Amino acid sequence: MKTIKAKPALGYASLALCLGVVLLLIGLVIAEQTNQAKPVTLTLNPQLAPASTGPDHSSKINLNTATLDELMHMPGIGQYLAEQIIAQRAHHPFYFIEDLMVISGIGEKRIKALAEVAYVAPIDGSDENHTDHLSD
Repeated sequence: MKTIKAKPALGYASLALCLGVVLLLIGLVIAEQTNQAKPVTLTLNPQLAPASTGPDHSSKINLNTATLDELMHMPGIGQYLAEQIIAQRAHHPFYFIEDLMVISGIGEKRIKALAEVAYVAPIDGSDENHTDHLSD
């Protein structure tokens, strides 16, 4: 009768397992050493941008001062919406183009289209970058 020797096979398996764990630990130690943060030296060379006088609105219409006719020439704005814009700004001036969304019929799509041709500036005369459309 033959006897099976289980002990040497078990010994080899445990030896292989231990060797695998040791190799894994060595790999982790090496990876940790290569991933350690190294000091970085930054040299800043500031370059001044040219002075900006603000956005150029010379070809756009100020929603706070536009006439009925000017408003009606904007995309998606007919007489009814132009009148609504004028009525709304009579109560409160616009601070952002998005303020128009309080008017029924003006949504995000129309705001995006209007942003190409219109802008909002205070009506106190501090609109120095804008050519007066009323003098045309």
